[in-house]
Amino acid sequence: MSSTQASHNDLRAALSSALTFHASFDQGPDADFALGDKGAYSVEIPMGAIVTDGARGISDDSIAIMPGQGKYGGALAFTRPSNAILFYKAAQNVAYSPELLQGSASFWMRVDPTEIGGQYADPFQLTDKIYSDDCIWIDFTKNDTPSDFRLGVFGERKTWDPSNMQAFSKEFYWRLAKVTEPPFAKDRWTHVVVAWAGINTSAGGRARLYFDAEYQEASSLIREKFNWEVGKATIRLGTGPFVGLMDDVALFNRALTSDEIRTLFELQSGVSELH
Repeated sequence: MSSTQASHNDLRAALSSALTFHASFDQGPDADFALGDKGAYSVEIPMGAIVTDGARGISDDSIAIMPGQGKYGGALAFTRPSNAILFYKAAQNVAYSPELLQGSASFWMRVDPTEIGGQYADPFQLTDKIYSDDCIWIDFTKNDTPSDFRLGVFGERKTWDPSNMQAFSKEFYWRLAKVTEPPFAKDRWTHVVVAWAGINTSAGGRARLYFDAEYQEASSLIREKFNWEVGKATIRLGTGPFVGLMDDVALFNRALTSDEIRTLFELQSGVSELH
């Protein structure tokens, strides 16, 4: 075995050991691999509202599983503007402690941002509350032409936003990483990775954004804590109204390295190869 092959195998083994959750959408909405609940849930909820409960599986016709339409096998489709989202329970599927929040989210998207309605759409959110409180998210902005793509990281809101101004404060915007003219299109798949480290430590932390294994931007340094009620935290897909396809959603228990993200991007059959 060559040193290159050995290195590649080592990277795959490291990814496998860090994996906590994977939904391929090949056999339906439930996760293929999960350290916690594998079940998919859906609920109709407006942007900025707390997710408290949902129906098991897909309960809204604006969300569908599309066999053979994914990057690998099936895909999760948000077919029209809607307040319906798909979510998974974060407990054990996302690495969290009050002393350290670190991890990575990986997924593929095929989307035409011009088809997204409203002003903002968040394909991915990770929180027990809302977008401005203990949340990591990505979004497309619809008040920019073409749409910008942003990464947001917000700890405890009463700490960073004592006046409760939320998105109307300068403090909100300096925390964002923004990519203008991101490489999304209806006829191609784009791999997205968000990797976060150091959050909930005294030194603070931040998140990094990658497209197709290429580093893009990082959030500002986040010093306030993420104080989750873990039993209420969820992995939310399609908050929006988001319109587009997603595939191969995976979570890892630490911030992946650039080499690991490249290995993940180059997997021939997706994250299923890791479990």
